[in-house]
Amino acid sequence: MRIILIGFMGVGKTVVGKSLAKNLSIKFIDMDNEIEKRENKIISDIFKESGEEYFRKLENDLLKELVKQDNIIISTGGGIITKQENIDILKQERKVVFLDANVWTIQKNVSKEINKRPLLKQSENIAETIDNLLKKRINKYNDTYNIKIDINDKNINEVVSEILVHIG
Repeated sequence: MRIILIGFMGVGKTVVGKSLAKNLSIKFIDMDNEIEKRENKIISDIFKESGEEYFRKLENDLLKELVKQDNIIISTGGGIITKQENIDILKQERKVVFLDANVWTIQKNVSKEINKRPLLKQSENIAETIDNLLKKRINKYNDTYNIKIDINDKNINEVVSEILVHIG
């Protein structure tokens, strides 16, 4: 079994992924954390020092590596769908779960960690920036998933339970 979580930053891919992996007793990998470990840098520094394109290449290479593994939950970065090759890889998978949220939920979830979010750090209006990015990405998310979970007004356990029902 391989379950891949996609969705915008702040929708809970990491916390949901960890809980899901614990529930199913399988391995969990957070792609952003794995990239930070391998590069020995936080993502905002990778963006600053090497640029977004370099980061997206690291992300693409890691995704190709991880989809060869079995019994794993993979939490992707929010921008995984900005690269067409990643979308193509994800479309080959049977259990791609899109954690969907509205702007208000995302803003609430990321509000305490804006400095960790390179695409929000410089923003004058966080809600507007989230809304604009979400509008650019929503069709790509929608083209990629097999399972869609609305996370608005739900706790982690409710989201995990819903995923477990869908993957049966």
